[in-house]
Amino acid sequence: MTKISILLLTIAAFFSFAGCGGHTQLKGKVVFEDGSPLTVGMMVFDDGTTLARAPIQPNGTFTAGTEKENNGLPPGTYKVYIIGAEETLDNPEGKFPPPTRPLIHKKHTAADTSELVVTVDTSTKDFTITVEPPEKNKN
Repeated sequence: MTKISILLLTIAAFFSFAGCGGHTQLKGKVVFEDGSPLTVGMMVFDDGTTLARAPIQPNGTFTAGTEKENNGLPPGTYKVYIIGAEETLDNPEGKFPPPTRPLIHKKHTAADTSELVVTVDTSTKDFTITVEPPEKNKN
């Protein structure tokens, strides 16, 4: 192998482990005010240029990615919202789609209403996002 080939392989290995483009591996947890985890849904991070997603695990944790799952986010300030945070209800009549019940307040489910914001830089690693439960029905 030539010295140039070895150098190119070394550079490629470095970027495959370190990540390229300044992306930060962003991990976190979504919880309610009482500390219990949100167990389903998809986190969405949007800075107007980059749209990243992170599936929420049953323990409330997530790892954000852009083009590939878990590859991190470039630095910036992101509006955060959550989609698919719903519980499927019993469906004895076999309706399609089956009925669901929201698990979080509706303001957290869209970019234009969410108040959740995260600033990502090279020091951002782990954080917790607290969400509100759905609104109670007024009788």
